[in-house]
Amino acid sequence: MARNSIGGHVTREREYLFVDGGSLRAAVRKICQDSFGDANAYQPHIPAIASGGYDKVFYYDAVPGKAHEEAQPAYEARVHPDYERFAKIQALDRVHVALGQVVGADKRQKGVDVRLAVDMMTHAFRGNITRATLFAGDADFVPLIKALVSEGLHVTLWHPPQANAELRGAADSTRLFDFKINHNCLTADGQQSAFQILSSGGSILSPARENVVTVGEYQFAGRWKSGILQVWRRGPGNGWSRIDMSAPNASLARALTAFDMINAWDVAATGESWIET
Repeated sequence: MARNSIGGHVTREREYLFVDGGSLRAAVRKICQDSFGDANAYQPHIPAIASGGYDKVFYYDAVPGKAHEEAQPAYEARVHPDYERFAKIQALDRVHVALGQVVGADKRQKGVDVRLAVDMMTHAFRGNITRATLFAGDADFVPLIKALVSEGLHVTLWHPPQANAELRGAADSTRLFDFKINHNCLTADGQQSAFQILSSGGSILSPARENVVTVGEYQFAGRWKSGILQVWRRGPGNGWSRIDMSAPNASLARALTAFDMINAWDVAATGESWIET
């Protein structure tokens, strides 16, 4: 365990994760649109987001504001699913939720950025943390990161590909959020990851039951059953390799698309014709 000395006392490294929920949801929507042609295909899977060994996780988001002349009962019914989603996040171990409100014609989150910045600065100045990870992509957080870095805190920016360049440059280190790396951070049902590699490696024997096809330089075989996709591949001069991927609630076509994005085996174009179901 890494340690540092503060005020003559030896303390262990402590790291908190701070998540701009609006930025996370926008990143997932873009991944879904780019990958599957449907921005609403999946939602962020917060248990996976929070699973990086952080001491605490702080999640900041906003509920929609009341529309002009909207009746109170109608408004409460409209935002009820949002409050249910936030309650489930709050119920996770070590995870804490802070809410603002979406207001104005431009749908800006009121109070979220300020609350996040104040909390990060407070934890840093109180010595609660020696490192912090911020999930964000907005240039509004540049002054915050610069201030924390100048105070000696190690700040990691976890960001979508389209994040502001100055924001990335202000952090001590960066971590890209994209589908290939973070496919387990998406969910369809809120209960489990939409895609997860279960196992991979060499296979001693070629698959016995499956149809074996040749595509280019490789031989392939596969099976799709109960949301589990298994694909075998044998290349020139090599033995069989196999990758198992779970894709609950997905069609075979979508599972193959995800499989290729993660593994680059190029099976999506032909897989439905030779994978056993």
